[in-house]
Amino acid sequence: MNLYETDNEARQFLRAFICLAILPIDRINEGYAILKQKVEVSLQAIELIPFIIYFENEWMNVFKPSTWSVGKSTWRTNNYAESKIVF
Repeated sequence: MNLYETDNEARQFLRAFICLAILPIDRINEGYAILKQKVEVSLQAIELIPFIIYFENEWMNVFKPSTWSVGKSTWRTNNYAESKIVF
């Protein structure tokens, strides 16, 4: 078993990081800082700090939020793209 499967609070923290993508791009850094602070004072901090380091290095610095933010996108799913398929 891993932390995601066994700890509801840790699972909620990790899911919240996924939700950063739907924030307006000018609020992503603020949202990230809030989540990071909450994780750092949580009971799961020791287990989640490696994820924070990974997320910050990879998804805040290498792949900038401008790459993965969908906050201003009118497409919320891939259903629109799939609906254009003609057989």
